[in-house]
This record gives sequence, structure tokens and C-alpha cells, in this order.
Amino acid sequence: MRDGKALNEVRKAVDMIASGQVVQKNLTPTIEQIGKRWTSGELADLYPDRVKRRRSAKTNRYVLDKYVYPMVGDVAIDKFTLDHAEAVMRSLPPKLSPNSRRSVAQLVYRICSLAVLPLRHIAVHPLPRGFVPRYQAGKAKGWLYPDEDAMLLGCTQVPLEWRLFYGFLHREGMRRSEALNTTWSDIDLDLGVIVLDVNKTDEPRAWALSPGVVAALRAWREHCAARGVRVSGDAPVFVYDEGSQKGQRLTTSDTAGRFRGHLELAGIRRPELFARTETRMRIRLHDTRATFVTLALANGRTEAWVQDRTGHKSSDMINRYRRAARTAAELGLDVCRPLHEAIPELAPRSPERTRTKEKATERAPRSRRGAPVSVEIQPRSAGLATPGQDGQNFSPRELASRSPANIVQSC
Repeated sequence: MRDGKALNEVRKAVDMIASGQVVQKNLTPTIEQIGKRWTSGELADLYPDRVKRRRSAKTNRYVLDKYVYPMVGDVAIDKFTLDHAEAVMRSLPPKLSPNSRRSVAQLVYRICSLAVLPLRHIAVHPLPRGFVPRYQAGKAKGWLYPDEDAMLLGCTQVPLEWRLFYGFLHREGMRRSEALNTTWSDIDLDLGVIVLDVNKTDEPRAWALSPGVVAALRAWREHCAARGVRVSGDAPVFVYDEGSQKGQRLTTSDTAGRFRGHLELAGIRRPELFARTETRMRIRLHDTRATFVTLALANGRTEAWVQDRTGHKSSDMINRYRRAARTAAELGLDVCRPLHEAIPELAPRSPERTRTKEKATERAPRSRRGAPVSVEIQPRSAGLATPGQDGQNFSPRELASRSPANIVQSC
């Protein structure tokens, strides 16, 4: 039992509580406190089975700081209601697109879900299941025709590293961030396969690269190695080719504006690629995926084949490109040219050198003493007869064995 000074302190504290001068502090965390524990990765470390570390954490922090915390950040999670959530949605700027508004609602809903499980601060989710708006198709988006891709990759005024990057995305369908984080250890150029263990959806995937992409990457690796850039292990594949940033990973800033600028530099002027209206968006680097999916579907590739490369998890995402794919099929658009042929610096040696080598190999072999060796050379057309030319395509041995009558009859 307390007495003296200690007892007086207890009596004083009781009097303050009774008079309302002291309010018991609510130990339940606020919306902002839970949100910051989530976006910092703390919850992923504590509950790895329940919470996955998100590559979009930086973007999520930005959205929460701008739109959610100023309105309801100090609200305790056990006091949070649908009215609070609706207040957040009403405060969003009118210019925000429907899908951006949906993203804000998703973040608010996710914080409340974390409070239920695994944190167990509340027993029941405060928001109804239909709180998050449905995804809207939104504005029309652009994609490149194969001949426009060829114009872009063939324009030497556009830096080589960016042309390789654009061409790779058009032919493999990866996300921009996935491609930029690809290292040489992720690619086996002998087998022609890429392994993508770390990605946005946290589902590792692997697939066979197109032959043209493999050939282009081999040439690019040789090109970088010759310039003293590391091309093994965890070194990034897509790096700057020259200047003070040589060998450093390509930047992620203003990729949309740079992409449009490079399209214009290459002479691509199709109006719908650059128009920004109430119903259409200007083309972005992200739309390289639209180019890939559209041309793949138009040329008979299956949905599963596309998903292996893009990482789309549902058929709904793929179905958004089917209308454009039908248009591409009606126009008879083929897939993009092989990447190593579309980029002049990475293309195989010129036909002139190839013909010279062919002539050298066709020369008659000689014996060790230099005497010509008798060799029977078959015409190139032997065995490859076409209608109306059978008589001209027989080998000398076959002509000798045929009678004149048979030859005339066959002609």
C-alpha cells in the first residue's frame, strides 16, 4: 500500500482523470501508421505469408501521402467508417481519371484489410466489398505498325541503346521496369531463354526468346564488351552506350516523352499516336506491350503464349487487345522484323561480303601439289524444278540418262 509522496501522486492523477483534464490515449493505430508500416516493407517482413513486398511501394506511398493521409491519416482504425472512406473519394480532384480514382480506393481498402488480418486490430472490415469501383476501359491507346517499328529501329539519329530497348519490348512484351532490371545472368543466349524471377506480379516466369532477339542481344553483348562495359553476372542488359553514363542502366524518368520524341525523330507522324483528346491518350512507352499483344494475337498466337511473356494474370487483360488485333489481321499486318535485322548496327554483315565469301567457297579445291581436283558441280537448281522448267532443272547425270523423246515429253 502506498503512502506519503507516492500516494499523493496517485490521488492527483485520479483527480485529473475525473475532472477530464487527462484523456486515456487510444492505443489502436491510425490509418497513416498502418499504411506506413505496409509501404515501408515492415509488414512483409513480419508476415511474409500474408503480406507480399510490392515493387509499387514507392508509387503507393506517393498516392497515400497526397490523397489519403491529409484527409483521414489521423483516424484510428477502429473508428474508421465508410463515411471516412467516402470523404477521401469526394476530395479527389475532378481531373483524376476513373482508374486513378480506383487505385486510391484500392489502397484505402487494402489498409483496412491489413488491420483485420494479419494485424487483428479490428474484427470486421469497415468497407463493403463493392467499395472499390470497377476498372474502366478508359481512353483509346496507340500501338505501332510493323513498318513504323522498322522506321524507329532503323533511325540512327535515335541512340542505339534506346532502339534496342524499344525493339526488345515490341517483340517480347515485358513491362518497362522488368526489362530495365534484366541482367545478363537472367538470359541464356546459348539456349535463347530468359528467366524472370522478380517481377510485378511476384510470379516467376520463363520463355524462349525470339531468334532475332537472341541474335541482337549477342551482337549487343559483343558491342558492349568491346567498349569496356561489363556484360556478365548482375550487370544490366540495357545500358547507355556512350557518354558519362556509359554502362549505366537506362533511366526511368520521362520515358513516355522520350519515346514520343524518338518516334517523331524517326519520321513517324500517324496522328492518333500523338493526339490527346477526351477519348484518346498519347502513345506511351507502356504501349509497347499493346504493340506486342496486338500483333501476336493477329498472327495466331494463343492467349497462353502471350501471357507467358507479358505476365498478365487474367483473360480480361488480354481481351482488351482483341479488337485491335482483329483490325491488324484484316490489314494483313505481320509481326515485327527480326530485331537483329531491324537495327543497322546489329545487323549481320552486308550481302556484298556474304556473296564474296560464297564465291570463295565455290572455288574448286586443289590438291596439296596445287593440281586442280576433278569435282562434279551440280547446278543450284538441280532437284528444285518449277512448273514449266523441268527440262532446265535436270542434273547433267539425269540428262545423260534420259532419251531425247522423254525430255521432249517432259517439257
